[in-house]
Parts: sequence; C-alpha cells; structure tokens
Amino acid sequence: FVDFMGDYETQAIYEECTNFPKLREYLNEKLVAYNAQPKISKMNIVLFKDAITHIAKIYRIINLKRGHAFLVGVGGSGRHSLTRMSAFLSKMNVYQLEVFKGFNLKNFREFLKVMYEQAAYKGKDKLKTVFIFSDNDVVQESFLEDIQNMLNGGVVPNIYVADEMNQIREGIRKKFKKDMPAGTIETPEALSEFFFNGVKDNLHMSICMSPIGQAFRDYTRMYPALINNTTI
Repeated sequence: FVDFMGDYETQAIYEECTNFPKLREYLNEKLVAYNAQPKISKMNIVLFKDAITHIAKIYRIINLKRGHAFLVGVGGSGRHSLTRMSAFLSKMNVYQLEVFKGFNLKNFREFLKVMYEQAAYKGKDKLKTVFIFSDNDVVQESFLEDIQNMLNGGVVPNIYVADEMNQIREGIRKKFKKDMPAGTIETPEALSEFFFNGVKDNLHMSICMSPIGQAFRDYTRMYPALINNTTI
C-alpha cells in the first residue's frame, strides 16, 4: 500500500498497489534520481520484493504524524539504505551521526540541537526530517536516555540554555507570525512551545538495531520507549 504512485491533483490517496512491476520500475527510477544528487554516497542496491515491501512500510511510518520506526535486523540487511530511500520518496532530510574518537554526550546534544533547529524552522521548504540512529552509535548509554526522552516527549528536556533559547525565539518569530492564527499573542513561552511542537511534528526517527547479543535485550528492557513508542 502506497500513496506515491498515482497522479493526484490534490490529496494523495493511500491505496493498494496492484501492479508490482510498475512499482519496482518507479522505485528504480527514484533510486537513479537519488544517486544523481550531488555530494551524496551512492546506493548500489537491488530492489527485490522484500526490499520494496520494507520501503513501503518505512515510508508509511515516517509519514504518520509523529511516527517513528524501530528496524530490527542484522548488519547489512538494508536498514539504513531503505530508510534513506523512503525519506527521499517523502522529500525529507536525513540526519545520521558521524561518531569520531572522543565523541561524547556533549557532542551528541550539539548534533541534536542543529537537527532540531533545521526541523523546526531553518530547513525552510524542507522541514521534515528523518534521524537514523543505530546501535553502533551508542558510544555512551546516556545517548539512549536522550533517545527515550525524544520518543516519549518529542525532545530532550532542558537541552538549551537560556541564551540559546533566546536566539531560537528570535529565529522562529517570523515563522510564528506567518503560521499562527491572527491575534495570537507572541510571548516567550508561546514561541518556545511553537518551536518544540515544530520539532515534534517534523522529526521522525528510524532506530536500527541488531537482535543478536545481550545488548539488544538490555536496551529494550531498560528503555521501554524503544518498543512502546515506535512501529517495529
């Protein structure tokens, strides 16, 4: 079931795709278009039936309001590339951590702040964002506490200091005036709420983990939002 195949003039219709070869042909064309983008790592993937089915599922999850995916599979099974393909079909930005030596919680939160601001107002015409987070990115287990907070409440609480919040309110004021109903009173609290609601609405997570080993069992037991607040 997809909503990107038809030639819709107004609202896209989510419907069963009965012509599977046509769907494969369409996705292969999109893959060529993805690989033609500048400054991007090309994906040399074969779109066999299961891969196409997974793209349709991931696409559906990240297009649900505040929908997050939990992709469970061994390394090399296509979790990252199929998420990137689904995000490309959805015209969404994709963020992924680049972990380096000495990468810590402070670096992780700085990355989150940049992503939050892009998703809320800096992305201009392209605010919708997918954050790919994998078990290889768990340099410190405190990262998973932040992921749990994002799944539960949409954002990491108290991530910004007062000066940073003031800058964000200044940056988002123009969008606030444009998007909110006429007569809405512009207070610091209203601007902050507008910013965080934008993050919650526009940021979708694709959490990729391998079921092999003790770590997976520990993570899912200690951070129940991984199970409760995602589509597996």
